[in-house]
Amino acid sequence: MIKFRIGGAGHPFSIVTTSLILAAIISTIFLLTSRVSATETDRLMIDPLLLTALAECRSIVTQVPDGFYPGWDFASLPVLFYKPGVQDVLINFPHQPEGFRPYKGFNPLGDETIFVRDGETFIEWDDQNTTREIDGVITLVVADPHSSQRNQIRGTIANQGDAAIQTWLDNWDFVASPYDNIRVILHEAFHAYQNHKAPEKGADEGSVSKYPLLDPTNNALSQLEGLILKDALLAEDQKTRSRKTAEFVAVRTHRQSLLPEEFATYENLNEFTEGTAKYIEFKLLSTETKLQASPEMYFAHGFHGYSVLPEIFKQELDDMVRIVGVTDNRFGNRFGGGPLRFKLYVLGAAQALLLDSFDPSWKKVIFDDGVFLCDLLRKALDLDPDEMNAALKRAQAEYGYTDLFAAKEEFQTEGQVFIQAKVNAIVNTDNTLVILNFSGFEIAGMGYTPFGVTRVDADRTIYDMVPLQVLFGEDKLLALKEVRPVLVDTGNSTVSFVTVASASDFTIGKSEGLDVANFQLEASSVITSVTGNQVKISF
Repeated sequence: MIKFRIGGAGHPFSIVTTSLILAAIISTIFLLTSRVSATETDRLMIDPLLLTALAECRSIVTQVPDGFYPGWDFASLPVLFYKPGVQDVLINFPHQPEGFRPYKGFNPLGDETIFVRDGETFIEWDDQNTTREIDGVITLVVADPHSSQRNQIRGTIANQGDAAIQTWLDNWDFVASPYDNIRVILHEAFHAYQNHKAPEKGADEGSVSKYPLLDPTNNALSQLEGLILKDALLAEDQKTRSRKTAEFVAVRTHRQSLLPEEFATYENLNEFTEGTAKYIEFKLLSTETKLQASPEMYFAHGFHGYSVLPEIFKQELDDMVRIVGVTDNRFGNRFGGGPLRFKLYVLGAAQALLLDSFDPSWKKVIFDDGVFLCDLLRKALDLDPDEMNAALKRAQAEYGYTDLFAAKEEFQTEGQVFIQAKVNAIVNTDNTLVILNFSGFEIAGMGYTPFGVTRVDADRTIYDMVPLQVLFGEDKLLALKEVRPVLVDTGNSTVSFVTVASASDFTIGKSEGLDVANFQLEASSVITSVTGNQVKISF
């Protein structure tokens, strides 16, 4: 009989027989084999740390006073994590949707039921964090972190110069933060609650195509707002915070009085929808509660517990100033709708956080029609006209409004040159230019993102960032298959874009529909002319 020594030098050891060791080995092999066979046939193809982040969010909500928001039942919300074209993962869903199967593999959520579907996914695009109906159930949707990272990498390569890209790489800025995963989940989950409480309280995104994005006065006053809000939130005493909040209210009231009502309403509604969801992030970063992290979170690269939240909050406020001032080119287009849309997230969140100090009851009324964040701040401070005027002048003097305005005049000039270059890249292309004339038909609907909208003038707008879809009348649909800048001219009733198809591929005459290279036209149409590289089509 062979004997084995178990134990190291200087330690007591046991003598065990070969038969016992063989029995243990066989048992271990059986367990490993059963586990491997399960995971080989049922793989989790999203980052499993997303599931850990979801569990962490559920824990955080119970630790923050009032769960961030009275009445918000975060734990009951169904969740979809997805990696486009790879896998959909449904958690906390009330039933098994068609095409899904129960997941039996590694599960950081313990025994919680998970449904998965491989290959086909509800969303085919990277980095789409939102809410949507799945089988009639409102569901939180969060992209796999690597999907978001892929989108960020593509955007950085496309929009930044070589030096900026190298700095981005050298500083490890391409590495996703585990804190961002938590914030995205909480932010988007709150949207589901918003949609339940105030389903009709959303902004008309068509306003972006008309908004005065280059106006120096509006932009200079808006930048003042960001600077003031940062100082208000970082104030160490309530007296200073009150003084700064009064300055913000005065500047905001003055600025919006100069805007057409449509645009002021657009801002207020987006500050409600995106600002209050962003507030959940700001509330997390600024909470005085000592949050306890689960041990599993420390497996996430870059997670160091919650003592770092105040530092991250300060960084967020610095970033708010840059976003509102449009001082960098993170959006790839400083003069389009992206900066406008994003600044309403942070400005709204900052106002909501201030309301915690000046009117803690604001959460009871914010879902009501016509109730907006700045209105509640204005009401809470109750400034008379003289106080408002004094606060406005004080803010303009303290923050150098004259210099800000001069900088925004330069911004306007630079923007006009940039936008004209975008127009020229379409209409003066050496490739095939398609000009669709829709005279006699109204644009009944469009599929686009407001982040990709660039206003050219009162009649012309460029749509970018996602493949545009336009519905004319009841049934005439233009659908691009890939991202291409599209110039929509409502004054001349034309839509112009560049196609990779050759002009010689088009034949003059009537067509029941076109499916050419990178676009489809689902409608009876007539190719009226093919001249050089220009193809003209009409209904």
